[in-house]
Amino acid sequence: MKIELQLQCRLEQILSPQLILNLKLLQVPALELEALVRKELEENPALEQVDDSQETSETPERPVSVAPEPGDDGQAKGLRAGEDENQAEASPIDRYTIEDMLPDDGYLSGFRVSSGSDTGVDAVELAPGPGPDLRGALLPHLRSVLSEDDFRVAETVIESLDEDGFLTAGEEELAANRQVELGRLREILYVLQRIEPGGIGCSDQRHSFLVQLELDGCSPGSLEYRLVSEHWDLLLHKQVDKIARFCGVSKEEVRAAVERILTLEPRPARRFSGRLPQYVTPDFAVKWRDSKLVVETNEETFPRLRLSRRYVEILRSPKAFPRDQVKFAREKFKRAMMFLRGIESRRQTLRKLTNLIVNDQREFFQKGPQFLKPATLREAAGRLGVHPSTASRAAAGKYVETCYGIFSLKHFFKAGAGDKSRASIKQRIKQVIENEDKSKPLSDDEICQQLEQEGTKIARRTVAKYRNELRIPGRNRRGEF
Repeated sequence: MKIELQLQCRLEQILSPQLILNLKLLQVPALELEALVRKELEENPALEQVDDSQETSETPERPVSVAPEPGDDGQAKGLRAGEDENQAEASPIDRYTIEDMLPDDGYLSGFRVSSGSDTGVDAVELAPGPGPDLRGALLPHLRSVLSEDDFRVAETVIESLDEDGFLTAGEEELAANRQVELGRLREILYVLQRIEPGGIGCSDQRHSFLVQLELDGCSPGSLEYRLVSEHWDLLLHKQVDKIARFCGVSKEEVRAAVERILTLEPRPARRFSGRLPQYVTPDFAVKWRDSKLVVETNEETFPRLRLSRRYVEILRSPKAFPRDQVKFAREKFKRAMMFLRGIESRRQTLRKLTNLIVNDQREFFQKGPQFLKPATLREAAGRLGVHPSTASRAAAGKYVETCYGIFSLKHFFKAGAGDKSRASIKQRIKQVIENEDKSKPLSDDEICQQLEQEGTKIARRTVAKYRNELRIPGRNRRGEF
Protein backbone atom coordinates (compact mmCIF):
# COMPACT_ATOMS: atom_id res chain seq x y z
CA MET A 1 0.00 0.00 0.00
CA LYS A 2 1.16 3.51 -0.78
CA ILE A 3 -0.15 7.04 -0.77
CA GLU A 4 -0.01 9.00 -4.01
CA LEU A 5 -1.59 12.10 -5.57
CA GLN A 6 -3.68 11.91 -8.74
CA LEU A 7 -5.15 14.67 -10.89
CA GLN A 8 -8.51 14.08 -12.56
CA CYS A 9 -10.54 16.24 -14.92
CA ARG A 10 -14.30 15.76 -14.90
CA LEU A 11 -17.45 17.76 -15.48
CA GLU A 12 -19.89 18.19 -12.59
CA GLN A 13 -23.09 20.13 -12.28
CA ILE A 14 -23.10 21.87 -8.91
CA LEU A 15 -26.27 23.61 -7.80
CA SER A 16 -25.78 26.78 -5.80
CA PRO A 17 -27.75 27.17 -2.54
CA GLN A 18 -29.80 29.93 -4.16
CA LEU A 19 -30.79 27.74 -7.10
CA ILE A 20 -31.73 24.85 -4.80
CA LEU A 21 -33.94 27.18 -2.75
CA ASN A 22 -35.51 28.63 -5.91
CA LEU A 23 -36.47 25.16 -7.15
CA LYS A 24 -37.83 24.21 -3.74
CA LEU A 25 -40.06 27.29 -3.51
CA LEU A 26 -41.13 27.00 -7.15
CA GLN A 27 -42.63 23.53 -6.84
CA VAL A 28 -44.60 23.98 -3.61
CA PRO A 29 -48.29 24.96 -3.86
CA ALA A 30 -49.69 28.09 -2.30
CA LEU A 31 -50.74 26.60 1.04
CA GLU A 32 -47.34 24.97 1.58
CA LEU A 33 -45.57 28.17 0.59
CA GLU A 34 -47.55 30.08 3.20
CA ALA A 35 -46.37 27.61 5.83
CA LEU A 36 -42.76 27.98 4.64
CA VAL A 37 -42.99 31.76 4.76
CA ARG A 38 -44.36 31.76 8.29
CA LYS A 39 -41.73 29.24 9.39
CA GLU A 40 -38.99 31.44 7.96
CA LEU A 41 -40.43 34.44 9.79
CA GLU A 42 -40.22 32.49 13.05
CA GLU A 43 -36.67 31.22 12.50
CA ASN A 44 -34.99 34.21 10.86
CA PRO A 45 -35.04 37.44 12.92
CA ALA A 46 -33.69 39.36 9.93
CA LEU A 47 -37.16 39.11 8.37
CA GLU A 48 -40.26 40.75 9.69
CA GLN A 49 -43.88 41.05 8.64
CA VAL A 50 -45.31 44.43 7.67
CA ASP A 51 -48.72 45.55 8.86
CA ASP A 52 -50.74 47.97 6.78
CA SER A 53 -50.95 50.36 9.70
CA GLN A 54 -47.15 50.40 10.00
CA GLU A 55 -46.61 51.03 6.33
CA THR A 56 -48.99 53.97 6.04
CA SER A 57 -47.42 55.70 9.03
CA GLU A 58 -43.82 55.34 7.87
CA THR A 59 -41.88 57.36 5.33
CA PRO A 60 -39.25 56.07 2.91
CA GLU A 61 -35.69 56.22 4.08
CA ARG A 62 -32.68 57.54 2.28
CA PRO A 63 -30.37 55.08 0.51
CA VAL A 64 -28.01 53.32 2.90
CA SER A 65 -24.34 52.57 2.40
CA VAL A 66 -23.19 49.50 4.27
CA ALA A 67 -19.83 49.45 5.98
CA PRO A 68 -17.50 46.69 4.77
CA GLU A 69 -16.51 43.81 6.98
CA PRO A 70 -12.92 44.06 8.18
CA GLY A 71 -10.40 41.78 6.55
CA ASP A 72 -9.66 40.61 3.04
CA ASP A 73 -8.52 44.09 1.87
CA GLY A 74 -11.60 45.77 3.33
CA GLN A 75 -14.03 44.25 0.84
CA ALA A 76 -17.63 43.81 1.97
CA LYS A 77 -18.76 40.22 2.28
CA GLY A 78 -22.29 38.87 2.26
CA LEU A 79 -23.88 42.35 2.40
CA ARG A 80 -25.53 42.27 -0.99
CA ALA A 81 -27.91 39.59 -2.10
CA GLY A 82 -26.19 37.85 -4.97
CA GLU A 83 -22.69 38.80 -3.82
CA ASP A 84 -21.04 35.43 -3.27
CA GLU A 85 -18.46 33.24 -4.89
CA ASN A 86 -20.57 32.94 -8.06
CA GLN A 87 -21.45 36.62 -8.37
CA ALA A 88 -19.44 37.02 -11.56
CA GLU A 89 -21.72 34.53 -13.27
CA ALA A 90 -24.99 35.99 -11.92
CA SER A 91 -27.22 37.92 -14.30
CA PRO A 92 -27.82 41.63 -13.61
CA ILE A 93 -31.44 41.02 -12.62
CA ASP A 94 -30.28 38.73 -9.81
CA ARG A 95 -27.89 41.27 -8.28
CA TYR A 96 -29.89 42.83 -5.47
CA THR A 97 -28.37 45.29 -3.04
CA ILE A 98 -29.43 46.13 0.48
CA GLU A 99 -31.25 49.22 -0.83
CA ASP A 100 -33.60 46.94 -2.75
CA MET A 101 -34.88 45.40 0.46
CA LEU A 102 -34.98 48.32 2.87
CA PRO A 103 -38.21 48.90 4.80
CA ASP A 104 -40.81 51.00 2.99
CA ASP A 105 -39.11 50.73 -0.41
CA GLY A 106 -42.13 48.91 -1.86
CA TYR A 107 -40.25 45.78 -2.89
CA LEU A 108 -42.47 42.72 -2.69
CA SER A 109 -45.27 45.11 -1.75
CA GLY A 110 -47.76 42.80 -3.40
CA PHE A 111 -46.50 39.80 -1.47
CA ARG A 112 -48.80 40.09 1.46
CA VAL A 113 -50.75 37.42 3.19
CA SER A 114 -54.08 37.64 4.91
CA SER A 115 -56.97 35.22 5.14
CA GLY A 116 -59.02 37.26 2.70
CA SER A 117 -61.52 38.43 5.37
CA ASP A 118 -61.49 40.87 8.26
CA THR A 119 -62.09 38.15 10.80
CA GLY A 120 -58.72 36.49 10.18
CA VAL A 121 -60.28 33.05 10.62
CA ASP A 122 -58.86 30.33 8.42
CA ALA A 123 -61.43 28.24 6.56
CA VAL A 124 -59.52 25.11 7.49
CA GLU A 125 -59.99 25.96 11.17
CA LEU A 126 -63.76 25.95 10.67
CA ALA A 127 -63.75 22.50 9.11
CA PRO A 128 -64.58 19.59 11.41
CA GLY A 129 -61.70 17.40 12.41
CA PRO A 130 -61.31 13.96 10.88
CA GLY A 131 -63.55 11.33 12.36
CA PRO A 132 -62.33 8.02 13.73
CA ASP A 133 -60.56 5.79 11.25
CA LEU A 134 -61.80 2.31 10.39
CA ARG A 135 -59.66 0.61 12.99
CA GLY A 136 -60.58 3.03 15.76
CA ALA A 137 -64.29 2.72 14.98
CA LEU A 138 -64.51 -1.07 14.76
CA LEU A 139 -62.17 -2.34 17.48
CA PRO A 140 -64.15 -1.06 20.50
CA HIS A 141 -67.28 -2.83 19.29
CA LEU A 142 -65.44 -6.03 18.45
CA ARG A 143 -63.70 -6.05 21.84
CA SER A 144 -67.09 -5.96 23.57
CA VAL A 145 -68.54 -8.96 21.70
CA LEU A 146 -65.55 -11.20 20.95
CA SER A 147 -63.27 -13.24 23.15
CA GLU A 148 -59.67 -12.12 23.58
CA ASP A 149 -58.36 -14.69 21.08
CA ASP A 150 -61.02 -13.87 18.48
CA PHE A 151 -60.40 -10.16 19.00
CA ARG A 152 -56.72 -10.56 18.11
CA VAL A 153 -57.75 -12.36 14.92
CA ALA A 154 -60.24 -9.59 14.13
CA GLU A 155 -57.45 -7.02 14.50
CA THR A 156 -55.42 -8.71 11.78
CA VAL A 157 -58.50 -9.06 9.56
CA ILE A 158 -59.14 -5.32 9.73
CA GLU A 159 -55.61 -4.75 8.44
CA SER A 160 -56.60 -6.77 5.34
CA LEU A 161 -59.46 -4.41 4.37
CA ASP A 162 -59.20 -1.91 1.55
CA GLU A 163 -60.33 1.72 1.83
CA ASP A 164 -63.90 0.71 0.95
CA GLY A 165 -64.05 -1.94 3.67
CA PHE A 166 -63.78 -5.04 1.47
CA LEU A 167 -61.42 -7.96 1.97
CA THR A 168 -58.28 -7.88 -0.13
CA ALA A 169 -57.86 -11.67 0.10
CA GLY A 170 -60.14 -14.71 0.12
CA GLU A 171 -61.39 -16.33 3.32
CA GLU A 172 -59.27 -19.45 2.78
CA GLU A 173 -56.12 -17.37 2.29
CA LEU A 174 -56.86 -15.29 5.37
CA ALA A 175 -57.45 -18.39 7.49
CA ALA A 176 -54.19 -19.93 6.30
CA ASN A 177 -52.19 -16.74 6.90
CA ARG A 178 -53.65 -16.23 10.38
CA GLN A 179 -53.39 -19.93 11.23
CA VAL A 180 -57.03 -20.17 12.31
CA GLU A 181 -59.78 -22.54 11.31
CA LEU A 182 -61.95 -21.42 8.40
CA GLY A 183 -65.13 -21.88 10.40
CA ARG A 184 -63.81 -19.71 13.24
CA LEU A 185 -62.73 -17.01 10.79
CA ARG A 186 -66.18 -16.95 9.23
CA GLU A 187 -67.78 -16.50 12.66
CA ILE A 188 -65.55 -13.48 13.28
CA LEU A 189 -66.34 -12.06 9.84
CA TYR A 190 -70.06 -12.56 10.51
CA VAL A 191 -69.82 -10.26 13.54
CA LEU A 192 -67.66 -7.74 11.66
CA GLN A 193 -69.99 -7.61 8.65
CA ARG A 194 -72.99 -6.69 10.79
CA ILE A 195 -71.48 -3.57 12.31
CA GLU A 196 -73.32 -0.47 11.10
CA PRO A 197 -73.78 0.37 8.23
CA GLY A 198 -73.23 -3.32 7.44
CA GLY A 199 -71.12 -5.00 4.83
CA ILE A 200 -67.66 -4.20 6.20
CA GLY A 201 -65.42 -7.24 5.75
CA CYS A 202 -67.37 -8.66 2.82
CA SER A 203 -65.68 -10.05 -0.25
CA ASP A 204 -67.29 -7.64 -2.71
CA GLN A 205 -70.12 -5.16 -3.20
CA ARG A 206 -72.69 -7.84 -3.97
CA HIS A 207 -72.02 -9.64 -0.69
CA SER A 208 -72.13 -6.30 1.13
CA PHE A 209 -75.56 -5.49 -0.32
CA LEU A 210 -76.90 -8.86 0.80
CA VAL A 211 -75.74 -8.21 4.37
CA GLN A 212 -77.25 -4.72 4.36
CA LEU A 213 -80.57 -6.03 3.03
CA GLU A 214 -80.59 -8.63 5.79
CA LEU A 215 -80.02 -5.91 8.40
CA ASP A 216 -82.85 -3.88 6.83
CA GLY A 217 -85.23 -6.77 7.37
CA CYS A 218 -85.35 -8.21 3.85
CA SER A 219 -85.83 -11.97 3.84
CA PRO A 220 -84.03 -14.21 1.31
CA GLY A 221 -87.33 -14.53 -0.53
CA SER A 222 -87.84 -10.77 -0.97
CA LEU A 223 -87.52 -9.28 -4.45
CA GLU A 224 -84.66 -7.02 -3.40
CA TYR A 225 -82.67 -9.94 -2.01
CA ARG A 226 -83.35 -12.06 -5.12
CA LEU A 227 -82.25 -9.28 -7.47
CA VAL A 228 -78.86 -9.04 -5.75
CA SER A 229 -78.32 -12.76 -5.09
CA GLU A 230 -79.70 -14.28 -8.31
CA HIS A 231 -79.74 -11.55 -10.97
CA TRP A 232 -76.72 -9.37 -10.13
CA ASP A 233 -75.38 -9.21 -13.71
CA LEU A 234 -78.79 -8.30 -15.10
CA LEU A 235 -79.13 -5.67 -12.38
CA LEU A 236 -75.81 -4.09 -13.33
CA HIS A 237 -76.85 -3.99 -16.97
CA LYS A 238 -80.32 -2.64 -16.09
CA GLN A 239 -82.13 -5.40 -17.94
CA VAL A 240 -85.54 -4.66 -16.45
CA ASP A 241 -87.48 -6.78 -18.95
CA LYS A 242 -85.42 -9.90 -18.31
CA ILE A 243 -85.49 -9.45 -14.54
CA ALA A 244 -89.28 -9.05 -14.55
CA ARG A 245 -89.70 -12.13 -16.74
CA PHE A 246 -87.38 -14.33 -14.65
CA CYS A 247 -88.88 -13.21 -11.33
CA GLY A 248 -92.48 -13.29 -12.56
CA VAL A 249 -93.22 -9.72 -11.48
CA SER A 250 -94.07 -6.45 -13.22
CA LYS A 251 -91.56 -3.85 -14.34
CA GLU A 252 -92.94 -1.42 -11.76
CA GLU A 253 -92.19 -3.89 -8.97
CA VAL A 254 -88.64 -4.31 -10.26
CA ARG A 255 -88.11 -0.54 -10.34
CA ALA A 256 -89.48 -0.20 -6.80
CA ALA A 257 -87.07 -2.89 -5.59
CA VAL A 258 -84.18 -1.19 -7.37
CA GLU A 259 -85.02 2.10 -5.66
CA ARG A 260 -84.56 0.42 -2.30
CA ILE A 261 -81.30 -1.21 -3.38
CA LEU A 262 -79.97 2.18 -4.46
CA THR A 263 -80.31 3.40 -0.86
CA LEU A 264 -77.67 0.89 0.29
CA GLU A 265 -74.07 1.91 0.96
CA PRO A 266 -71.81 0.78 -1.92
CA ARG A 267 -68.66 1.60 0.09
CA PRO A 268 -69.41 0.63 3.68
CA ALA A 269 -66.15 1.98 5.13
CA ARG A 270 -66.46 5.38 3.49
CA ARG A 271 -67.65 7.11 6.66
CA PHE A 272 -64.52 5.93 8.48
CA SER A 273 -62.03 7.22 5.96
CA GLY A 274 -60.95 9.94 8.42
CA ARG A 275 -60.02 12.29 5.57
CA LEU A 276 -60.39 16.03 5.69
CA PRO A 277 -61.60 17.84 2.58
CA GLN A 278 -58.77 18.97 0.36
CA TYR A 279 -58.61 22.75 -0.03
CA VAL A 280 -57.15 24.45 -3.08
CA THR A 281 -55.87 28.01 -3.13
CA PRO A 282 -55.66 29.48 -6.66
CA ASP A 283 -52.41 31.27 -7.37
CA PHE A 284 -54.00 33.41 -10.08
CA ALA A 285 -57.40 34.59 -11.23
CA VAL A 286 -58.23 35.36 -14.87
CA LYS A 287 -61.00 37.94 -15.12
CA TRP A 288 -62.62 40.16 -17.71
CA ARG A 289 -61.97 43.86 -17.24
CA ASP A 290 -62.88 46.48 -19.84
CA SER A 291 -63.37 43.72 -22.44
CA LYS A 292 -59.86 42.41 -21.78
CA LEU A 293 -58.53 39.33 -20.04
CA VAL A 294 -56.58 40.34 -16.96
CA VAL A 295 -54.43 38.06 -14.80
CA GLU A 296 -54.61 38.88 -11.10
CA THR A 297 -52.17 37.36 -8.64
CA ASN A 298 -53.73 35.91 -5.52
CA GLU A 299 -51.40 37.38 -2.92
CA GLU A 300 -53.77 37.32 0.02
CA THR A 301 -52.20 34.28 1.66
CA PHE A 302 -48.61 35.43 2.13
CA PRO A 303 -47.26 37.85 4.69
CA ARG A 304 -45.73 41.03 3.42
CA LEU A 305 -42.02 40.74 4.14
CA ARG A 306 -39.19 43.16 4.70
CA LEU A 307 -35.79 43.21 6.35
CA SER A 308 -35.66 43.98 10.03
CA ARG A 309 -34.68 47.57 10.84
CA ARG A 310 -32.54 46.32 13.70
CA TYR A 311 -30.40 44.20 11.39
CA VAL A 312 -30.14 46.99 8.84
CA GLU A 313 -28.69 49.25 11.52
CA ILE A 314 -26.20 46.57 12.58
CA LEU A 315 -24.95 46.17 9.01
CA ARG A 316 -24.78 49.92 8.52
CA SER A 317 -22.51 50.45 11.50
CA PRO A 318 -20.81 47.17 12.34
CA LYS A 319 -18.20 48.88 14.52
CA ALA A 320 -20.88 50.01 16.94
CA PHE A 321 -21.88 46.43 17.78
CA PRO A 322 -20.05 43.37 19.14
CA ARG A 323 -18.28 41.18 16.60
CA ASP A 324 -20.43 38.11 17.36
CA GLN A 325 -23.61 40.12 16.89
CA VAL A 326 -22.40 41.48 13.56
CA LYS A 327 -21.45 37.99 12.36
CA PHE A 328 -24.85 36.64 13.35
CA ALA A 329 -26.59 39.54 11.59
CA ARG A 330 -24.62 38.92 8.37
CA GLU A 331 -25.57 35.23 8.33
CA LYS A 332 -29.25 35.91 8.92
CA PHE A 333 -29.24 38.74 6.40
CA LYS A 334 -27.76 36.52 3.71
CA ARG A 335 -30.35 33.84 4.41
CA ALA A 336 -33.15 36.41 4.33
CA MET A 337 -32.02 37.77 0.97
CA MET A 338 -31.84 34.27 -0.51
CA PHE A 339 -35.36 33.55 0.68
CA LEU A 340 -36.77 36.80 -0.68
CA ARG A 341 -35.06 36.27 -4.02
CA GLY A 342 -36.47 32.75 -4.15
CA ILE A 343 -40.00 34.03 -3.57
CA GLU A 344 -39.60 36.69 -6.23
CA SER A 345 -38.17 34.18 -8.70
CA ARG A 346 -41.16 31.91 -8.07
CA ARG A 347 -43.61 34.74 -8.61
CA GLN A 348 -41.98 35.87 -11.85
CA THR A 349 -41.86 32.33 -13.28
CA LEU A 350 -45.49 31.64 -12.42
CA ARG A 351 -46.54 34.99 -13.83
CA LYS A 352 -44.81 34.28 -17.14
CA LEU A 353 -46.32 30.81 -17.36
CA THR A 354 -49.82 32.08 -16.59
CA ASN A 355 -49.54 34.89 -19.14
CA LEU A 356 -48.47 32.35 -21.75
CA ILE A 357 -51.52 30.19 -20.94
CA VAL A 358 -53.89 33.14 -21.21
CA ASN A 359 -52.42 34.23 -24.54
CA ASP A 360 -52.52 30.74 -26.07
CA GLN A 361 -55.83 29.60 -24.61
CA ARG A 362 -57.87 32.73 -25.19
CA GLU A 363 -60.79 30.75 -26.64
CA PHE A 364 -60.89 28.65 -23.47
CA PHE A 365 -61.44 31.76 -21.34
CA GLN A 366 -63.88 33.25 -23.85
CA LYS A 367 -66.06 30.27 -24.81
CA GLY A 368 -65.49 27.48 -22.31
CA PRO A 369 -63.46 24.35 -21.44
CA GLN A 370 -64.44 22.53 -24.62
CA PHE A 371 -62.29 24.99 -26.61
CA LEU A 372 -59.04 24.08 -24.88
CA LYS A 373 -56.21 23.68 -27.39
CA PRO A 374 -53.53 20.97 -27.19
CA ALA A 375 -50.24 22.10 -25.70
CA THR A 376 -47.23 20.63 -23.94
CA LEU A 377 -45.04 21.81 -21.09
CA ARG A 378 -41.95 21.18 -23.21
CA GLU A 379 -43.11 23.71 -25.80
CA ALA A 380 -43.99 26.20 -23.07
CA ALA A 381 -40.56 25.77 -21.48
CA GLY A 382 -38.87 26.48 -24.80
CA ARG A 383 -40.84 29.68 -25.26
CA LEU A 384 -40.14 30.81 -21.70
CA GLY A 385 -36.45 29.97 -22.01
CA VAL A 386 -36.38 27.56 -19.09
CA HIS A 387 -35.74 23.84 -18.71
CA PRO A 388 -38.80 21.55 -19.10
CA SER A 389 -38.31 20.34 -15.53
CA THR A 390 -38.57 23.95 -14.33
CA ALA A 391 -41.83 24.42 -16.21
CA SER A 392 -43.12 21.17 -14.74
CA ARG A 393 -42.25 22.31 -11.21
CA ALA A 394 -43.94 25.64 -11.84
CA ALA A 395 -47.18 23.99 -12.99
CA ALA A 396 -47.31 21.29 -10.31
CA GLY A 397 -49.89 22.00 -7.61
CA LYS A 398 -50.73 25.49 -8.94
CA TYR A 399 -54.25 26.58 -9.81
CA VAL A 400 -55.93 29.38 -11.70
CA GLU A 401 -59.45 30.65 -11.08
CA THR A 402 -61.62 31.29 -14.14
CA CYS A 403 -65.28 32.05 -14.75
CA TYR A 404 -65.69 28.34 -15.60
CA GLY A 405 -64.18 27.08 -12.36
CA ILE A 406 -60.76 26.45 -10.84
CA PHE A 407 -58.25 24.53 -12.98
CA SER A 408 -54.72 23.33 -12.35
CA LEU A 409 -52.04 24.82 -14.57
CA LYS A 410 -51.24 21.35 -15.87
CA HIS A 411 -54.81 21.13 -17.16
CA PHE A 412 -53.77 23.51 -19.95
CA PHE A 413 -50.89 21.30 -21.12
CA LYS A 414 -52.39 18.16 -22.61
CA ALA A 415 -52.07 16.50 -25.98
CA GLY A 416 -55.07 15.85 -28.20
CA ALA A 417 -56.24 15.25 -31.74
CA GLY A 418 -55.82 17.98 -34.32
CA ASP A 419 -56.63 21.33 -32.75
CA LYS A 420 -58.60 19.70 -29.91
CA SER A 421 -56.94 18.96 -26.59
CA ARG A 422 -57.51 15.78 -24.67
CA ALA A 423 -59.44 17.65 -21.99
CA SER A 424 -61.76 19.29 -24.52
CA ILE A 425 -62.41 15.92 -26.23
CA LYS A 426 -63.27 14.34 -22.88
CA GLN A 427 -65.55 17.27 -22.12
CA ARG A 428 -67.33 16.79 -25.44
CA ILE A 429 -67.74 13.04 -24.83
CA LYS A 430 -69.28 13.83 -21.47
CA GLN A 431 -71.72 16.28 -23.09
CA VAL A 432 -72.70 13.78 -25.78
CA ILE A 433 -73.48 11.13 -23.17
CA GLU A 434 -75.40 13.58 -20.99
CA ASN A 435 -77.60 14.57 -23.94
CA GLU A 436 -78.19 11.04 -25.28
CA ASP A 437 -81.54 9.28 -25.23
CA LYS A 438 -81.48 7.40 -21.93
CA SER A 439 -83.74 4.71 -23.31
CA LYS A 440 -81.24 4.07 -26.14
CA PRO A 441 -77.72 4.88 -24.91
CA LEU A 442 -75.02 5.49 -27.50
CA SER A 443 -72.27 2.96 -28.06
CA ASP A 444 -68.60 3.96 -28.24
CA ASP A 445 -68.73 3.55 -32.02
CA GLU A 446 -71.70 5.91 -32.28
CA ILE A 447 -69.98 8.48 -30.08
CA CYS A 448 -66.88 8.15 -32.25
CA GLN A 449 -68.93 8.75 -35.40
CA GLN A 450 -70.62 11.81 -33.90
CA LEU A 451 -67.27 13.31 -32.94
CA GLU A 452 -65.93 12.62 -36.43
CA GLN A 453 -68.86 14.51 -37.94
CA GLU A 454 -67.88 17.46 -35.74
CA GLY A 455 -64.31 17.34 -37.03
CA THR A 456 -62.64 15.34 -34.25
CA LYS A 457 -61.33 12.03 -35.53
CA ILE A 458 -60.33 9.55 -32.84
CA ALA A 459 -60.45 5.77 -32.52
CA ARG A 460 -63.23 3.90 -30.74
CA ARG A 461 -60.81 2.57 -28.14
CA THR A 462 -59.81 6.18 -27.39
CA VAL A 463 -63.46 7.03 -26.74
CA ALA A 464 -63.69 4.04 -24.41
CA LYS A 465 -60.50 5.08 -22.64
CA TYR A 466 -61.66 8.66 -22.10
CA ARG A 467 -65.10 7.45 -20.99
CA ASN A 468 -63.51 5.19 -18.38
CA GLU A 469 -61.33 8.07 -17.16
CA LEU A 470 -64.52 10.10 -16.73
CA ARG A 471 -65.94 7.16 -14.74
CA ILE A 472 -68.88 6.85 -17.10
CA PRO A 473 -70.14 3.27 -17.50
CA GLY A 474 -70.58 1.57 -20.84
CA ARG A 475 -73.71 1.50 -22.95
CA ASN A 476 -75.23 -1.55 -21.24
CA ARG A 477 -75.02 0.10 -17.82
CA ARG A 478 -76.26 3.59 -18.76
CA GLY A 479 -79.85 2.68 -19.53
CA GLU A 480 -82.73 3.69 -17.29
CA PHE A 481 -84.59 1.19 -15.14
